[in-house]
Amino acid sequence: MERRDIRNFSLNVGGEILWGFQAALIGSSTVLAVLLRDLGAGPRMIGSILAIESGGFLLPQILGNYVFASRRKLKAHLMIFHFIAILPLLWIMAGVTHFVFLRPEVFRWLLLASFAVYMISIGVVSSAWFDWFARLFRKEIRGTVMGVTWCAAAGAGAGGALLAGWTLDVYAPEDAYFALYVAAAAISVMSILMFCFVDDSAARDEPGRRRVSTAALLQDFRHSLRDRNFRSYLIGRMLAVCGFCVLPLLVVYYTSPRGGGLDKGDVVSYGSAMTVGASLAHFLIGRLGDKKGYRVGLLIASAAQMATLALLLLTSGPYSCLAAYFGAGLCGGASWISHLNMLFETCPHENRMAHITVGNLVISGAWIAAPLLAGQAAESFGVRSVFTVCLGVSAVAFLWFLRRVKDPRVNAY
Repeated sequence: MERRDIRNFSLNVGGEILWGFQAALIGSSTVLAVLLRDLGAGPRMIGSILAIESGGFLLPQILGNYVFASRRKLKAHLMIFHFIAILPLLWIMAGVTHFVFLRPEVFRWLLLASFAVYMISIGVVSSAWFDWFARLFRKEIRGTVMGVTWCAAAGAGAGGALLAGWTLDVYAPEDAYFALYVAAAAISVMSILMFCFVDDSAARDEPGRRRVSTAALLQDFRHSLRDRNFRSYLIGRMLAVCGFCVLPLLVVYYTSPRGGGLDKGDVVSYGSAMTVGASLAHFLIGRLGDKKGYRVGLLIASAAQMATLALLLLTSGPYSCLAAYFGAGLCGGASWISHLNMLFETCPHENRMAHITVGNLVISGAWIAAPLLAGQAAESFGVRSVFTVCLGVSAVAFLWFLRRVKDPRVNAY
């Protein structure tokens, strides 16, 4: 690595460690799910968490193509957007949490709405952030940098999840949740401050503001979707997403008598295994992907999905919960790092931000609808029935990636 690479790598790791720690303190699939369950929410509302998270993260990405049109000032605009549109929402959620137990039937909806706006704000910035990251590091080291960075972030997340579980066990709920959200908000500010020192001086040589028009954007979308392998990849990703849309329902299962009747604090603590699994997957798939291509990461993720869902159907209790969250982390880590690199490398034109956006928009239907349907089905037929259906869909996803998707690093197509 050159000196500039080392500087940016170090700052990126530091910033992501802080962000991963704060995110785990208020994890949507653990802390938020347990909080809503404490407030009387049923499987349908808890299942909607993943749909809100996915929809908020994916659908607004198209706006990022207009908001972040300047290449030379991209870093400055990204930082400003975080300070005015993302970080304040964490403080708002902390405020809502302070009053949430006064009127649970009202404030649980306010909390969920605040979370939705927070995810929408992240969605606006996400495609631009990933494009910025892709330009900071060369293709030859990008996957390794990404893997090591997210490995460290996920490791920090394990600590955050354990601290969250301990806090919920030791303190009264009205104090514990408020403290967790305040801590997360403060740490997120420190995280973004670290990214302010990233050296992207090479951007000075970039063209100025990109000319963005809806017609040109749609043309780039069409150009991307005309690629047969890219279309096959998107179909596989939608199948994989539908096959593992049950993450928030793990709280419902393991706190129920059928799953072992575990205490909520224990479930949150066991949720730290998810970040350990993600940490391991990020490191291994980042290194492996740079050498062998990223289709292998998709196959590993699909196999991990099948193993985790089979575990949920066959076991219960604390060790099962620990293993299930570890498997969920493996799935998420392997699929996400592979997904981003496949988006980077399948782009058939120069507007990579548009390519990232259209890919995520296509997948967003599955990301949003599947958790909602899973929550509804869990209320009607039980969570184990949902796990069974998802196991079959995950098997189809594995076979699709194996037979229909080519790796752009390995195959010329």
